[in-house]
Amino acid sequence: MLEYIIVGQGVAGSCFALKLLKEGKTFLLLDANQNKASSVAVGIYNPVVLKRFSLIWNAEEQLRLMHKYFSEFEDLLGEKFIEKIPTYRILKNEDEIKTWNKKSAMPQLMPFLSDEIQNTENQKINSPFGYAEVRQTGRVELGKCISKFAEYLIKKKIYRNESFDYSELNIQEDKVIYKDIQAQKIVFCEGFNVLNNPYFNYLPVIGVKGEVLEIETESEIPKAIWKAHNFLMPESGKTCLTASTYDREDLTYEPTEKGRVEMKQHLEEIYTGNYKITGQKAGIRPTIVDRRPILGNHPNYQNLYILNGMGTRGTLLGPQMTEFLYNFIEKEKPIDREADIRRFDKFLK
Repeated sequence: MLEYIIVGQGVAGSCFALKLLKEGKTFLLLDANQNKASSVAVGIYNPVVLKRFSLIWNAEEQLRLMHKYFSEFEDLLGEKFIEKIPTYRILKNEDEIKTWNKKSAMPQLMPFLSDEIQNTENQKINSPFGYAEVRQTGRVELGKCISKFAEYLIKKKIYRNESFDYSELNIQEDKVIYKDIQAQKIVFCEGFNVLNNPYFNYLPVIGVKGEVLEIETESEIPKAIWKAHNFLMPESGKTCLTASTYDREDLTYEPTEKGRVEMKQHLEEIYTGNYKITGQKAGIRPTIVDRRPILGNHPNYQNLYILNGMGTRGTLLGPQMTEFLYNFIEKEKPIDREADIRRFDKFLK
């Protein structure tokens, strides 16, 4: 008898599995290693909504837990995943400069927004009105982290590379049985694939396709996350990444010409030099109608849990939502109502 089965090994499933390891809980993780948005995601973390220059929900605590969790992944796996990189928000006009100056003087934003408007000497960066720095930003190499963690779990014999067959799940009052596995609880961390889950497919999950371009620029550009409508981020040398699209219509996992054209258009608002495209990837993010995650247990089955809906901010949300769900299960602490699955009970027929 295990304590947990985890279904899905994106950022949510990986963070929850790490938490169980740290707490000495027994579990088995099941994942088919297919179509994971976390493996495609660039993994940028940023505590500020750059359209409005406002803090994200629970910004400071999300940042603290993100660094804690991914530092623990680094220690466990002997690899580096976190890279601190400044974000340079390119300012579009005088009105944005005025707004930035006003917001950067607010006490809650002062740790995150520099009060200095800068100008770049790099002629290939298009910033006629200058740019300003967002602090405490960077990147987590999610794809590398998830892949290395899977290898670790396989060696520990607590990972199975297989698709989950819902028809094989037998739910009893005090346990669940799946094929040859018995566990006290099962946690579904399936991302967009939750729409195929007969127990949780009533939830208002919206798939949003995102695409990423890898390019090679004609010359190196300063190491930063250059942000306008999209972003441009050097990886190494002249290799850079730019993303992303927000397509709610085409929910295939294949890169598209439409996405490429859109990303090129936004890239050329930032970068005026020559470049060549060297790669393109696509994934589907699970987003919720109210832009908050979903966690908790099924209203009719108390030992079925969900950890989902991280959307575009999974790098920051995954660790804190893991803490919320673990404390709910193991310590009977209530889940923050903004993330609680109970807000959607009315959708269950």
